[in-house]
Amino acid sequence: MTDILLLTPPFVQPNCPYPATAYLTGYLRRKGYGVEQADISIETLGRVFSRSFVADLFENYDGEGDENCNRMWALRGDYIATIDSVVEFLRTKDSAIATLICAPEYLPQASRFENTAEIEEAFGTLGVKDCAEYLATLYLQDLSDFIRATVTPDFEVVKYGESLSLAIAEFSTLEQELQKPRNAIENLMCEVVREHIERTQPRFVGLAVPFPGNLLGALRIGQYIKTNYPTIKVVMGGGYPTTELRTMSSREIFSYVDYVVLDDGELPLERILSGGPLVHTYTPEGYTEGEGRITHRERGCPDFGGLPHSLYFSLTEVTNPMHRLWSDGRWNKMMLAHGCYWAKCAFCDTTLDYIGCYDTITAAELVDYMEQVAAQTGSRGFHFVDEAAPPKLLKELSLELLRRGLRFSWWTNIRFEKSYTGDLCALMARAGCVAVSGGLEVASDRLLEMIGKGITIEQATIAMRNFYLSGIMVHTYLMYGLPTETLQESIDAAEVVRQMFRAELIGSAFWHRYAMTVHSRSGQQPEEFGVRRKDRLPNPFANNEVPFAENRGYSLEMVGDGLNLSLANWLVGSGLEKPVHKWFGSKVPATTVIPSLITDHLIKPDSCRIYSDKARIVWVGGTPELSDEGVVIHTPATTKELKLGEAEAEFLYSVMTQVADLGEHYTFEDIRTLWEEHFDKSFVEFYSSKKWDIARKLGLLQI
Repeated sequence: MTDILLLTPPFVQPNCPYPATAYLTGYLRRKGYGVEQADISIETLGRVFSRSFVADLFENYDGEGDENCNRMWALRGDYIATIDSVVEFLRTKDSAIATLICAPEYLPQASRFENTAEIEEAFGTLGVKDCAEYLATLYLQDLSDFIRATVTPDFEVVKYGESLSLAIAEFSTLEQELQKPRNAIENLMCEVVREHIERTQPRFVGLAVPFPGNLLGALRIGQYIKTNYPTIKVVMGGGYPTTELRTMSSREIFSYVDYVVLDDGELPLERILSGGPLVHTYTPEGYTEGEGRITHRERGCPDFGGLPHSLYFSLTEVTNPMHRLWSDGRWNKMMLAHGCYWAKCAFCDTTLDYIGCYDTITAAELVDYMEQVAAQTGSRGFHFVDEAAPPKLLKELSLELLRRGLRFSWWTNIRFEKSYTGDLCALMARAGCVAVSGGLEVASDRLLEMIGKGITIEQATIAMRNFYLSGIMVHTYLMYGLPTETLQESIDAAEVVRQMFRAELIGSAFWHRYAMTVHSRSGQQPEEFGVRRKDRLPNPFANNEVPFAENRGYSLEMVGDGLNLSLANWLVGSGLEKPVHKWFGSKVPATTVIPSLITDHLIKPDSCRIYSDKARIVWVGGTPELSDEGVVIHTPATTKELKLGEAEAEFLYSVMTQVADLGEHYTFEDIRTLWEEHFDKSFVEFYSSKKWDIARKLGLLQI
């Protein structure tokens, strides 16, 4: 008998496992418990997008749908014949199948294909596989439209019943849905659960619910277990209950689960399994805060064993390469650190442990984990899902990866702060970093200061420049509708973003409408931010977004429409010279931002070109050797020669070979001392020369 079966309910992204059960599995197994895990999300999707289910889907169609449904039903034979090959391609990227998918008349096409006129231009330089993935995604979206029209409106590939779970004040809304007979999608998910329960015979089942979009699926699973396996206890935890259910007073949910766990699940689950005192746990009798907390080191390495790695598949909903990172590729999702090292942003849930309790481990331990996970999953790509990755840890991680000679690809979330010098970004790129995402938020220095973001537009611009010059793609999160934000500031923020796109600093961006949350500083002291909370009583079930009143004087919907329209154009390089105020549907003021704001910041010097005795120096370039004219550098792609006098060449060659040992720590003071043993002129003079700049570009970095 298994102690606990950990499940990811439908639906989350299909390209890679969500890491919650993997972290819990690793921790509990190290504590000696019998743990199994399963991804009900990907297994259910595999059965939805299959020949047998699609055939049943069309066989049960009653002909009462719209024109699009009728067209798809007329093409049912083509859908049934192609579905297995499409899913196989999305899983394997087999080039032979890709060629078929791209062939005219192979895939049946419904409404999602209506805007593919530019497909040849978009994918002409990227290749057949990328084009096939995009077409296959449209194909699955067409089938999803048919499922929503004929089976359940709650179905989407990456979420299920999300609209029912957003801002849900009372459980009765979900209760009404759960009292309905299960639909065909829910029958599939329950069948997958049944197979895993019969195989593992667990005492407990744990349901990870990170998002509103898998709450309904989790409750359907809990309902099924309660009805068919009444001796099994059901535990629910994850991001959704942690943020939404902290003040829950209703008890209806306990008809479907036995425990609701908040915050990190490792210790609460260990206590539940052992019968020890509960911690951070709701039961029908009420909430127990309890005592105890584990460190990030105790959490340890995630264990992805038992998850069906061959079933995950990638999608390409848009051609933008940065946006594709979320849905394309089998990234191993891991945490560098627990919590946020900054934890001061007024709009963020800083009062909760997952943000406010910062804790980390060494870079060597992290790379040990990466090697274990890569061996387990077969994937050498990593997405570090930290709220904001610590720059110092990213530096040490990069050095450790290079020291071990590991070739991994990775990306993460960051803050656009001054720590990201050109040399640190170059180091990260050489260590495999391909992209970063970070919050520019309101793109207004006044508002950035008000929310405690801790960055300025100038800082963000220079950091973005350094990432861009290192070949690291940049995505930025943007925000509008902040308390006290004026219409003029919204227009000016758009102008800042336009200038950044024109300078090619960012590859993609996304505007979010500000939401005040109950666990943020702005939600707990709204008056400090110039607004008034509309109510004080908590909802009996979910509580997260705080309704507030303010005297805004302009339409946020109008602003949001204009921001999103302009951004959609800038993402494809269109309309970058158009004045920003012309993107809005109503009359708005012209920007007050000077046209050269971003370019003025771009010409400012990089702080890594400021000499410091205490700065560390490393060589991460190719293999150096002395030549008759200086130092030759051999890289995988080219051979380059740095022309120097004999004495300077010998010095630089000696420095490169010495600081190439990344296990040792050399400072500029060490190098200056070596220089002064052989030269009369100042080392700083040589450091400031063009010769040193060329050496930097080749891999002689100050970090």
